Amino acid sequence: RDNQYYWRMNSTRMESQVVRDSLLSLAEELDGQMGGPTIPAADQKSRRRSLYFFHSHNEHNPLLSAFDDANVLDCYRRGESIVPQQALALENSVFAMEMADRLATRMQTANANSDQRAFIRLAFVAILADEPTPEELDWIERMMERMEQASSLNDPAQRMQQVRSGLIRGLINHNDFITVR
Repeated sequence: RDNQYYWRMNSTRMESQVVRDSLLSLAEELDGQMGGPTIPAADQKSRRRSLYFFHSHNEHNPLLSAFDDANVLDCYRRGESIVPQQALALENSVFAMEMADRLATRMQTANANSDQRAFIRLAFVAILADEPTPEELDWIERMMERMEQASSLNDPAQRMQQVRSGLIRGLINHNDFITVR
C-alpha cells in the first residue's frame, strides 16, 4: 500500500528540467552556478541549470515543453506523457544535436578515437549506465559501418563524427535514458 514491501520504486519519466540538465552534464556543458537572475524561456544558448528558466503562461522553452514542463496555470503540477514529439525533440532539436556532437567529440578524444567497439561501449556506459550485450554491440557496429558508407561527407573524420553523433542521439532517445528506475 505504501510501497514499503516493493523491492524497487515504480519507474517514472525524468522531468523536463532533468532531461535538459542530463544532456548538458553528459556533454560537460552544465553551468552549476547557484543563484542569480532567471533565464528567458527563449534562450537556447544558456548552459545554466534548467531550474533558472523563467516560467510564464505565454513563454515556453521548446525542449522543456515537449517533456511536460510544469504548468503555470495548474499550480506548477506536471503531467506525465509519452508522445512522439519527445523523441523528435531529442533527435532533431538544435540543442540535442549540439550536445550529442559535443559528447561524441569528448568521448572520441577521451580514449576511443579509432576503435568503434570501444566507442560504442563507452557511449552505452555513459548514457545508459549499462554495457551493451554482444548482440547489441555487433548490430550497432554493422549499422554504424552502413551509416558511414551512406554519408555524403568526403572527410573520413567528419563522417566518423557524424556517425558517432548519430549513435549518441539514438542512445539519448532510449527509454533507459529518460526513465528513472
